[in-house]
Amino acid sequence: MTQFKFALILSSALILAACEPASKSPSALEAGHDHAAMQAGQSQSSKMDMPAEEVSSYTCPMHPHYIATDPNGSCPICGMDLVPVTTEAKGSSGVSVSPEMLQTMGIRTAVVSVSDFNQALRAYGTVEPNTRLESMAASRLEGWISGLTVRAEGDRVRRGQRLYSIYTPDLIAAQKDYLASLQIGNARRIASVRQRLISKGMQESLVDRLSETRELIERVPVYAESSGVVTQLMVRDGDYLKPGDPILQLQAYDKVWVIASVPESDLPKMDIGKTANLKFESAPDAAKSGKVDYIYPTIDPKTRTARVRISVDNSSGSLRPGAYADIVFEANDTETSASQLSIPSQAILRDSRGAHVIVALGEGRFEPRDVSIGTSVRGRTEILSGLKEGERIVASGQFMLDSESNLREGFTKLSAPISNFDATTPLSELPIDAATLSQIDHMVDSALYFHEALIDGYAIDPYFLDPTLTLIENLKGRFAESKLSPILEQAETAISGAKENKTGEPLAAQLSELMTALDPWLTLGAPAHYKSKGLIFYSDDETARLWLQDGGLPANPYSDATAQIISWPDPMAGNMADEMSGRQP
Repeated sequence: MTQFKFALILSSALILAACEPASKSPSALEAGHDHAAMQAGQSQSSKMDMPAEEVSSYTCPMHPHYIATDPNGSCPICGMDLVPVTTEAKGSSGVSVSPEMLQTMGIRTAVVSVSDFNQALRAYGTVEPNTRLESMAASRLEGWISGLTVRAEGDRVRRGQRLYSIYTPDLIAAQKDYLASLQIGNARRIASVRQRLISKGMQESLVDRLSETRELIERVPVYAESSGVVTQLMVRDGDYLKPGDPILQLQAYDKVWVIASVPESDLPKMDIGKTANLKFESAPDAAKSGKVDYIYPTIDPKTRTARVRISVDNSSGSLRPGAYADIVFEANDTETSASQLSIPSQAILRDSRGAHVIVALGEGRFEPRDVSIGTSVRGRTEILSGLKEGERIVASGQFMLDSESNLREGFTKLSAPISNFDATTPLSELPIDAATLSQIDHMVDSALYFHEALIDGYAIDPYFLDPTLTLIENLKGRFAESKLSPILEQAETAISGAKENKTGEPLAAQLSELMTALDPWLTLGAPAHYKSKGLIFYSDDETARLWLQDGGLPANPYSDATAQIISWPDPMAGNMADEMSGRQP
């Protein structure tokens, strides 16, 4: 999950923190003090305690995005008295959180430690038939077929099973010659005629039967020489066959192949005989491992992967061609494992700056820190630089802390004056700084939140939407009479509607309405910003309804229909508005 999605939760956590009384003693809760009065008292106390020379601006404790310079002012949104923002707080890149809020936010830390990194490799693949077990039954005789026992593809055939009978005049004449030879008793002639029967296509077991019974076989039966499942059937009863005509194709599935797609960078670690651990979602009782028996000599130029063939036992018959396989290649005994500094992979945050983590400094203080990372194995990622062994980092809830840190960095930018604009100013030319963009991103967060709720099947929490609606109200005032204004209006309507339609199709309708509102902003306002965040823009192929995803395979929240990716426009391509004329707000 990215910072986008958790920023929504962060705003709710900040409001919760601002609304909490300083003490949670039973007496305070039972007394039922008026919240506004308590906050007003706290604000006045904070103003008196703060040295005047350190105060540069003031903010609302309930709406920290509002910044003012009037020490006696009040918040235009909720009416609460403003509290001072010190230069130290504004310039700090870290954040301090009370123990109560740490518990509320679910913050969990982990120690930077040394781990063994072996070279186990993960890949995916599909089940394919083992062509070594494929066989073709072809006619050796010329004549008319009858008594066909195999009627359709998918029929099972056992070795020795009668497949059909064939009437062939040439073979009848040869049989008569053989029977005459038997009566004469000339061994050389008997062997010669016997060989002629076999060369004409009569099976040896039938020649032996003819020798024993000395009865002419008018319709010669043909028996299966191998077992398998019929994958192709080329004849029907009554067909006239010639030598070499294909009858049917059999495929045995006692052993199958799993064709794995392995990145070319991992090919040097692949060897014939390497063990592969397998997991099949469609066949939980199938074989759990196999051996690499062939590495294909070519690399796919599009995916930059090579095909690796794994032989797998399928005596249970549960593996079917086309089934998906999750594959982990074990490290060979000859591969040495290296001890490296590592942290849980989930603790790493990624954005346009690169990888960073949230370091716990103690006493509720946290700060972001850039790190250089290496390989990831079994849920842990190698740390090349930026951390030391024994330091403690945040492994869960770090998105909230990182968002709050970024929010504090943007306090000074929030008070910057906005340049002139009018209703004709394109969305991409509106005077939107990083802090304002982060506020607009709350609407995108809501779209990601709705999508996740629909895919995972849970109801959204309306409480998490309140900060976004508050930000929209503030933005509407700042960007009135601009092209952003109708986007904000429509987004506000959709998000407000979601508070009453928390799940299922009603929520899907609100997501569609929200994405329709955000479409112009996403494609014409700041497409490069969202592309850099790794977001993918999808459109339902059947209904053309839109949604956003934070990477991964497409997960359609509306139906089972397929989807297509909407490419992010290139702001440097020129005449972007002309190219996107069909998507103008």
